[in-house]
Amino acid sequence: MDRKLIAELVRLRYKLMWAKTRSRNGKIALFLAGYLLLVMLLALMGLGGLSAGITAVQQGRSEQVAQIVFGGLFMEAIIAPLMLGFGMNAVFSDYELRRYPVTAMDRRLARHFIGILDPFWAIFLILELGLVVGLYAFGGGSFWAGLLAVLLLIVSNYMLARVIGLAIDRLVNRKGGAGILMGFVILLAFVPGLSIPALKHNPQVGAALLKALAYTPPFGAAALTTGAPLRALGGLGVIVWWLIGLAAVLVALEKRPPQRQTVATSKIQWETPYDRIARIFGPANAPLAAQWLRFCLRNNRFRVLYVLSLPLAGFITYQMGGKHSGPGLALSMFTAALSCFPWITFIGTSRIAVNQYGYAGGAFRRYQLLPSDPAASLRVGSYVNLLFGSLMLPAGALLWILFSPPPLLISRLLMLVLMGLAGLFLLHAAGLWATVFGPRKGNYTASFGNDMSAFGNVVVIGGVLLFMAPPPLLKELLPAALAPENWWWTLVAAAVCIGIYLFSLKTVSALLVSRREHLMAIVEGRQS
Repeated sequence: MDRKLIAELVRLRYKLMWAKTRSRNGKIALFLAGYLLLVMLLALMGLGGLSAGITAVQQGRSEQVAQIVFGGLFMEAIIAPLMLGFGMNAVFSDYELRRYPVTAMDRRLARHFIGILDPFWAIFLILELGLVVGLYAFGGGSFWAGLLAVLLLIVSNYMLARVIGLAIDRLVNRKGGAGILMGFVILLAFVPGLSIPALKHNPQVGAALLKALAYTPPFGAAALTTGAPLRALGGLGVIVWWLIGLAAVLVALEKRPPQRQTVATSKIQWETPYDRIARIFGPANAPLAAQWLRFCLRNNRFRVLYVLSLPLAGFITYQMGGKHSGPGLALSMFTAALSCFPWITFIGTSRIAVNQYGYAGGAFRRYQLLPSDPAASLRVGSYVNLLFGSLMLPAGALLWILFSPPPLLISRLLMLVLMGLAGLFLLHAAGLWATVFGPRKGNYTASFGNDMSAFGNVVVIGGVLLFMAPPPLLKELLPAALAPENWWWTLVAAAVCIGIYLFSLKTVSALLVSRREHLMAIVEGRQS
């Protein structure tokens, strides 16, 4: 392995990060401030892990708590990259690395070594190290064994996230793959929650499950950190075997190119399902609507996020609301659902909604040559995103009717739908502003990775947090606002958000003309 050249590629990766930051006015200050905040956040996280380690030793349950913490972080570090794209960006492709004098193995190692050095993985590394330090400081584990366990666990975590990402990428490129993925996600989202009551009534099943979990990387890391020498050796063996297996699967998937869903043909079809659906937008907008429908539905990232959004919301609702029992269960589940309904209408469309032209490349220039006003493509693209987002509301309402705890109140169902409408229009309004003032050239063919601009990330992540936080606060501080008879305030919220969307659509459409040269330079790659 050419260590010197790989180190040079790592150095180049961070030079590119710095160059992108430096190329915009004022971004140097933001870069430094962001990293200072990140250091503070990592310090707080490390102290949190340290506290968990101290508590574990004091209670005499070092290995059990280590299993829980390592397991929870392991799962979070898989879900977050797949949903948000952090830690999954391919900085250098295999094609680009062929310009360097390195072998195929060195190219593969360089790509993944640079990937695992992403700051995203450092957050989980600091959390896990905090736990190891806490265990070691109070005699609950070995520091050096724990350090080895954490490093191997992070590598296995990264490799598993890569394997799942590539597997989903290959699956959605196959005919019927999106439906299969939907089934898998629903299974993973609802089966664990539904199985908890069964495990309580069948302790032997729980014991068998724990025995099976002992052969997973988080439990192996816990055994290596806190166990006796023989047990620690067994834990090390578990992680090493996982690393070997994941490496073999990763290499096999990377060597297997994705298959096309359709056969290329030169035959022109005028009456496709896209064209029939596009007619609802009127004759003037139908051609553009058909184009945006194709643009969205043929995009792997759109299909993956769209399929994942509703099961993810159901899982979060169950996890947040299912902690209570008895009379308070219905209110708790309703509060959790009220936090999730607004953003299920946006997550699936978010990547395109906040960067409509970023994935179009040179097509943006063609939009300006159409026999329509320059902003027509922006408006129709936003209408199509609204259409896709609105389809989540009846699906979410149906799931609420089927699985919500009794009593089923129409007023509460109406509140959920109205808040869904509020999120639909408010977040897509913010997406219009991000499209014009925060564009970024993206990779249309990628299934994963976060190639949104800073503005786009603020809209997506901040928009989710904006709607997640208020309902639990209202439940604690102003419970009357969640009473069924006070459903009217959600109608007001929906009306206000619709007004914000209409204002944004009109204003941004007018601004597009003055911004189109700047947009064209960015989406065509001539300016960063």
